[in-house]
Amino acid sequence: MTSEARTRPRADESAPAEEAVGVAAPDAGPGADDTTQGESRRARRRRERAEASASDGAAAEREDDGPDDGDGGRRRTRRSGAFWVPVVAVLAVLLVLLLGAVGYLWFTRPAPSSVSTADYVPVLTQGRQDVVDLTSFDYQTIDQDIAQVSKISTGSLQKDSVDLLQKGRQQIVDQQAVVNTEVVSAAVTQAGDSTGRLMLVLQTTRRTKASATPAVSRYRIQADLKKVGDHWLLTAITGR
Repeated sequence: MTSEARTRPRADESAPAEEAVGVAAPDAGPGADDTTQGESRRARRRRERAEASASDGAAAEREDDGPDDGDGGRRRTRRSGAFWVPVVAVLAVLLVLLLGAVGYLWFTRPAPSSVSTADYVPVLTQGRQDVVDLTSFDYQTIDQDIAQVSKISTGSLQKDSVDLLQKGRQQIVDQQAVVNTEVVSAAVTQAGDSTGRLMLVLQTTRRTKASATPAVSRYRIQADLKKVGDHWLLTAITGR
């Protein structure tokens, strides 16, 4: 009994060994290769679909960038036309305003000046000097003063001035009268066509042997001149 028990293997001891031998690591075998290849095909199809989508998107962008002869082109044309309409209207309004301003300036332009540039200086300088000579005299040079009055004037002014000095000559000498005139201001209001006109402010100083203090007065006159030959002569003196 003892020997048989010792030499006969027990069933419960040999079973685990067999089971252990049977539970070996599963072999990859042909099935595993098929699984790996299936996954690779799915990944490749996903990659191809992604590349196709990218290609379609690029083509669509190229079509959007290219010329559009359809509704898009018409919309762009309408937008550009709508932009120019107000611009043209503004330009038209500005043109009308400009034409109106030019017309206003044309019809309201000042009348031609009555003062000729060529005659302005001679009328001003000769007129000032002639007025001083006409209204100034000295009892010591009365004869020269009368001759100067006759030289610088013409017409009725010449006659009246010479007559007045001739009649008062003796009185001027007796009283030792001296009258000096200076021009305070002068302005030419007309010069041209052989005629001229001045507006003057004069200041006169009168002295006689009977007055210790000179008498000073200031007044305004208008002097008219006429060109005779190369000279400007006084034709009228009017108080203002």
